[in-house]
Amino acid sequence: MKRITCILMVLFSASAGGACQAQSAAAARDISGPRIEHIETSAKFLAKSDCMNTSETVTADITDESGIKSATLWHRVGTDQKYTPVNMNSQGSRYSLTVKALDAPGGEYGTWEFYITAEDQAGNKSQTPLDTSVQLLPCVAS
Repeated sequence: MKRITCILMVLFSASAGGACQAQSAAAARDISGPRIEHIETSAKFLAKSDCMNTSETVTADITDESGIKSATLWHRVGTDQKYTPVNMNSQGSRYSLTVKALDAPGGEYGTWEFYITAEDQAGNKSQTPLDTSVQLLPCVAS
């Protein structure tokens, strides 16, 4: 899509061609995946009931010299379940996603596992280690 935009911009403006070439050159030089840093969770527990903390927000700083194409949170409860991918939202280089406990695939209770993947504009990919720091509990008293 960006390539088409650049082609259209070149047709309408000679100065736009330089910007597109600079963007393409940065992507061509980029051989490493995005940096995924400062991963935070909103709490260390969540619950599927009417008890407190029925959702979990995961945030991370994701950066790359050629720009970020996508950032995805993969999550599940129970090692016998498949991970569910959900696209993360961005505000600049800060990416976040809020997951409701009722939407967590897998068992009723246990460890809520997640990891983050990111892809840059050059096609390089990165993945964080598995995070098992959040527990899905029957009920959490406030």
